[in-house]
Amino acid sequence: MLSTILKLRTAVAALALVFGSSAALADTTFAVSIDTTMFGNTGWIDFQYNPAIPGVSPATAVTLSGFQGFDPGAAVETTSQVSGSLASGYVIGNGETFNSLFHAVNYGQVLSFDVTFAGDNVDLSGGAYGSLFGVWAYDADVTATLGASSAADGRLLDITWAPATAPGGSGTFNAVSYSDAASISAVPEPSSWLMLGIGGLLVAGAAYRNRRTNAA
Repeated sequence: MLSTILKLRTAVAALALVFGSSAALADTTFAVSIDTTMFGNTGWIDFQYNPAIPGVSPATAVTLSGFQGFDPGAAVETTSQVSGSLASGYVIGNGETFNSLFHAVNYGQVLSFDVTFAGDNVDLSGGAYGSLFGVWAYDADVTATLGASSAADGRLLDITWAPATAPGGSGTFNAVSYSDAASISAVPEPSSWLMLGIGGLLVAGAAYRNRRTNAA
């Protein structure tokens, strides 16, 4: 019985390690979906990644990938530090004041993509000047924002990244949705899923052995 209890404690500790230590890793990638069924026929999605203070905020970039519902042949307009394609993924840097990817879309469906943050995690200036990733939806004439956003500028969602203020830190993220049409969720890294699976197997095995012991 003591052996079973110890194994259960070990498994629980493994699960705690997964959810505790991997939080910073999991928060570097987010899955975003936008339900555009009430947006009309066509329009534009604006992706922006801008620094709090250009030249002071640590150099970072976001990679947009895994696009679903986007037309590869649609018109695209970019401003400042934007590179890539829909197929390979777009990269938006934060080296300029305004960095934007403006993508034409067909509404009436759920649009989705992943956004991954990478770069310098530490700001030693003392101000912890991070960067902000935001998404807007516009009508075809770019005269109105869509999605009934509660944000003053009509953005559907944003993810704020604040760098660590000491070497070895990982920084923090704050993801906010301003519209019922937009959702954001963290994407665990493969190593986190592996550890979670191992922890689950340990728990299941210990529970099975405990049931057999009690039955005997």
